[in-house]
Amino acid sequence: MASLEELQQLAELIDIIYYEVSGRRSDGFDQPGDGTEEEETDDRADIQLMQRMQGNRLAVRTRALVITSEGRMVADVAALFQTPEPVSIPASIAKRFAEVIATPVTRPYLREAIHQSAVKLGIAAPLLSVLDLEDVGLLPTVARRKPVG
Repeated sequence: MASLEELQQLAELIDIIYYEVSGRRSDGFDQPGDGTEEEETDDRADIQLMQRMQGNRLAVRTRALVITSEGRMVADVAALFQTPEPVSIPASIAKRFAEVIATPVTRPYLREAIHQSAVKLGIAAPLLSVLDLEDVGLLPTVARRKPVG
């Protein structure tokens, strides 16, 4: 595999997989060991990008942890791509594919899962940006914690 463009032409999106969708309100009754001892004062979203190539399948996962004054929500979504036959992809091309091609695919599912969790919990739904340019490598990364808004 020589280029991102070549991988983009070969890789077909075959599935979207949810690994986790969860939410918890901040108010209510505290239970021992439920993590409420870590008081959060600022709204934030921590986003992680993971990838795995196995044979002719490339999975790219995006995981978001969103914490607001009202609650904590997690969404972990993967886009599964398949090539016609197994390919050898240099790490730099696989990383760029995850950032530029797969992240825009998973982002709407991630946003919807976070939004629906907030709605079900009866708290204000945080708005994640449509696409974080730092996440796709179009801006230099300054920090892993990103404000919600």
